[in-house]
Amino acid sequence: MLSGRAVVLPDRAGVETLRQTLGRTRALFEIREGETGAEWRSASPATPFAWQRPRPLAGAKGFFFAPHEALLDWTGDEVVAREPAVAPYALVGVHPCDLAAIAYQDRFFAADPWYRARRRAAFLVGVDCLAACAGGFCRDVGAGPFASEGFDLALTPLLDGRVVVGIGSEAGAACVVAAGLDAGDALPPDVAAAHAAARRASEATFPERPEIARAVARVDAGTVSHGEWHALGPSCFACTGCTNVCPTCSCFTVSDERHEGGGTRVRVWDSCLLEGFQREASGHHPAPHAGDRVRRFWTHKLAGTFAAACGRMGCVGCGRCDVACPGSIGALRVLSALGGG
Repeated sequence: MLSGRAVVLPDRAGVETLRQTLGRTRALFEIREGETGAEWRSASPATPFAWQRPRPLAGAKGFFFAPHEALLDWTGDEVVAREPAVAPYALVGVHPCDLAAIAYQDRFFAADPWYRARRRAAFLVGVDCLAACAGGFCRDVGAGPFASEGFDLALTPLLDGRVVVGIGSEAGAACVVAAGLDAGDALPPDVAAAHAAARRASEATFPERPEIARAVARVDAGTVSHGEWHALGPSCFACTGCTNVCPTCSCFTVSDERHEGGGTRVRVWDSCLLEGFQREASGHHPAPHAGDRVRRFWTHKLAGTFAAACGRMGCVGCGRCDVACPGSIGALRVLSALGGG
């Protein structure tokens, strides 16, 4: 149920007012169809918002946790940090699963200056999903289909044409004021009922997958056998497709790029599914087999001990790994195998 401050727009034209307000002080990015499919692209408030936005294979993670970034430069004995200077921007149309993932990453990278600089510059506008997307199971892992965290504003389009604008931050409230809209402390009863009905209707479009809860419980309890994990291992080709598209994956490595007289220290995305990720200098490897690495990956995603540190489990049910994996070992296959589906 929506809680906190909210605005009720009589129609979707009010959303254009919000976009124009944001566009006066921020660069806008929205999901658009590109040459290789849906992707986040620079947008103009003069172009109407695309309500029928497909889920991009690459989520919003790269805006905050860059795939490749410089950390510092050195010349001789002089070292200079390269913390990014980021101009204000807004992501408009973030799916609820990605908002949940951003909130997860906010906690993981809470003390990271590079992540925080990019995150502070961002304004997030979520849009609730009125139906399940193909392969998505956000409902089953508490990450959707309606937004619950991580947004400045969250839009819920109702069937009668009205739009509920939930306010999730002081920056969101300021945007509403700047747009000339009035925010109330509670929704009118008829709007609250319509909002709740829209959420129930959306949740009803998800197929029943009881195996997901069973699998999560087994991983959390540590009752998945060694043999079960190793049966899944050969399907992992260590291509890193799943970890690259996963909105909560946070593994990285640091390397030095040298040049005459100095160099640059860089951080790049890494993957815990790679054979060399955890191998120690002594030659010892705590996860020598593919099945060991698959177990480590999914334990980190699903077990409560890891969820406690970041506020929720690491899987947000977006289904991207099922699309990216050439070995068909994405989330739904793993959860089905472990949950007896």
